[in-house]
Amino acid sequence: MNAPTPHEDLPAAARLGRLLPLAGVGFAVLTVAGDLTIDKFPDSNTPVAKLTQYYATHHHQVGVGGTLLAWAAILLGLFGVALWARVRSSDLHPAVAGAVLLGAAVATANELTGASAYITLGTIGHQAGVAPAALQAWHISGSEGSVGSTMILLVAVGVAGILSRAIPRWLAWPALLLGIVQISPVGFFASLLTLVWAAATGIVLVLRPSGARRAATTRQLAGSVAA
Repeated sequence: MNAPTPHEDLPAAARLGRLLPLAGVGFAVLTVAGDLTIDKFPDSNTPVAKLTQYYATHHHQVGVGGTLLAWAAILLGLFGVALWARVRSSDLHPAVAGAVLLGAAVATANELTGASAYITLGTIGHQAGVAPAALQAWHISGSEGSVGSTMILLVAVGVAGILSRAIPRWLAWPALLLGIVQISPVGFFASLLTLVWAAATGIVLVLRPSGARRAATTRQLAGSVAA
């Protein structure tokens, strides 16, 4: 009798969990798609008259872009859970895994807040009954962005990877650097590079499951073969 292959033997939930890091790829792709959909967005100093004219013609694309960014934020949260699970299975103190989970929660909340502003602007931006001052207030909340939102997550994951190889060190060092640089004057560019890091890390974690997970899979396969 042929022995079952790993993909046949693992429960569906375990297979899904192993693919969870790919949420990092989805986060990066949907963030880029959302930003490109919104396209050139007026800054916070744009006069109210120009804002009214802008939203009269661009409200739909702003709303669609906001929706894409909201889904990106959800995938960021799932990616954070995958990173937390990887760090939790290492020999580090539980506080480190807790910091990763906290960072994921903060980043997700910040990204959802920004996305919600775009969705709201897409809904009300063209309505004649909206006061110009209210429109400007919502616009400012959206145009300010969320630079630095992933700082805690990146720093915690970077430290975990450097100390215990919870993730490969060639990914851990960039994570630590990007997390620190996010609160600097060039934080915007660090946020862009974070998208590349998230996609690359998600792919690597799927291709290279943690040692604990590999050991558990091996035990499970051995038990199935023996039975």
